[in-house]
Amino acid sequence: MIFKLALRNILNNGWRSLINVLILSIVLIIIIWMQATYHSWITQAEIQQGLWEYGEGILRARSYDPFDPLSFDESYAKIPAEYQAGIAAGDLIPILLSPATIYPQMRMQSAVLKGIPQKQDVVAFPSEKLYFKEGDLVPVLIGQVMAKSSRLEEGDIFTIRVREITGSFNAIDAVVKEVLQIPAPSADIGTIWMDYDLLQELRNAPDMASYFVMGNSRYFGKETQDFRFVDRNEYFADLYEMMDASSLQQTTIYSLLVFLAMLSIFDTQALAVFRRRKEIGTLSAMGLTKGKIIGLFTLEGVLYTFFAMLLTPILGFPLFWYFARFGFPVLEGFDAFGLPGFVEPIMYQYPLDEILVIFAAILVLTVFVSWLPARKISKLNPVDALRGKVD
Repeated sequence: MIFKLALRNILNNGWRSLINVLILSIVLIIIIWMQATYHSWITQAEIQQGLWEYGEGILRARSYDPFDPLSFDESYAKIPAEYQAGIAAGDLIPILLSPATIYPQMRMQSAVLKGIPQKQDVVAFPSEKLYFKEGDLVPVLIGQVMAKSSRLEEGDIFTIRVREITGSFNAIDAVVKEVLQIPAPSADIGTIWMDYDLLQELRNAPDMASYFVMGNSRYFGKETQDFRFVDRNEYFADLYEMMDASSLQQTTIYSLLVFLAMLSIFDTQALAVFRRRKEIGTLSAMGLTKGKIIGLFTLEGVLYTFFAMLLTPILGFPLFWYFARFGFPVLEGFDAFGLPGFVEPIMYQYPLDEILVIFAAILVLTVFVSWLPARKISKLNPVDALRGKVD
């Protein structure tokens, strides 16, 4: 009975009810879109980093700290004998890095050289393009961010100076074979890629590696005296910290949007209690307890949210479909900030579990906000309510 009465009251309220439902629906559409943006960006960033750098796991030299550039000179170790079979089978890809100084167009700039084997299929990096040098020029590959910072273009020739592990210096002339679009910032910013064997010769570091990228799980946790296993939580720590910072900003925006929507419902219900005081008195005279009358007004507020949730996928479908089909385009030059996942268009995914949690939270808030003005009914005298008197 109470449900039918609440439904009838909402329908009879006409355009006022429609405005409340539309406001709530628009708020829900914005929240879903923002949540999908955040979720899709993080998912895409993890996938890209995994495809280009992490593979199925990393075995890193204990002397290598990716957050301490001063340690790069010593960031290598001899390849353990137990890893040789994995390298031969293509399950482990050795990567050697070295700090370097480059001289593009008579300028001096610091960079990090990374050597990767030409023949590998563990990561998406097109290392097959690093075919052996022609004449005295060594082919290298760089990303678009590195190309902008160094002002190098495809076909440019420049000099690279590298320090050998013995302390002496070596120099080569290199040619930019191609400028790549690399979605993993750590494989692009300040990085120059070259053939692994050539970098070993330059550094005078035979059978040395800075880390290994795993092609499968066979080497999970197989640490040695010089190499340790890096799990996903450690590797993606900076990405997860960025997630936490973005999550705080996102929560703030959600709170403002929900506050405005709840304010609309609160005002509607508070005004309803004042305008419908004769109806409250009549219902009380007919035998409805004050608790049931409060429940009636609370249910009306909840129904606003329920109808808004039903309307949300209908109104928001064109927006949701467009971004799922075409993605969020990355503005020109935005990739220069080095944010993971912001190179290719962000293809939207809509996390149903997270959306349902948000809907449930808003529904609980609606119950509370609808109950607040309705609780005044418990203080009304039925006779005064019938006469239209209210405090």
